[in-house]
Amino acid sequence: MGGSSLDAARDGPAVPSLETITGAVLCGGRSSRFGADKALHVVAGRTLLERALASLAPARERLLVGRRYPVEGARQVADLRPGLGPLAGLEAALVAASEPWVALAACDLPCLTPAYWRLLCARAQPERVVVVCGPEDRLEPLAALYPRSALPHVSARLDRGLRDLQGLLRELPAVAVPRTAIEAACGPSVFHNVNRPGDAGGDPCGR
Repeated sequence: MGGSSLDAARDGPAVPSLETITGAVLCGGRSSRFGADKALHVVAGRTLLERALASLAPARERLLVGRRYPVEGARQVADLRPGLGPLAGLEAALVAASEPWVALAACDLPCLTPAYWRLLCARAQPERVVVVCGPEDRLEPLAALYPRSALPHVSARLDRGLRDLQGLLRELPAVAVPRTAIEAACGPSVFHNVNRPGDAGGDPCGR
């Protein structure tokens, strides 16, 4: 009630397409297990950061959340609460986003593609996170689609000292997409994660 036209623009449309979202790549980690700046590690001719951004190339807006990198076509966004991990990165992305939906990608998932994000957009429902659910109901929070309406929940958890994304997703209304359906469409390596240099030998995505 009484919201401005800017508020209305930032809170709609109810259901997104890849071309109407903000894509946000998290690149604020310390890469302690990796031993070097993970975002700049080259996999099959491109850095992990470049690959994550390429998966979101059709998005209306792209953000780099965390460290600053000399990348064209993406807006740099600083963490609002440095050192508090991916949940704080999600908060910064939701605050900075110009669009009503945010596709959140970790920079160490090199096998994500535009087709992956289109599948999530196709499953979207108003005001609900779209998240892939794997074995034992394990969710994939760093390759998920978040409505900006999730921001108060994210901030409230951080205010209470809670930093786990799984807990956030358990309390938010969500559309759970079976991992088997995503892997059938995008390939079994779509969620390949690079934690150490040995995880990125050759082309882990098989393309």
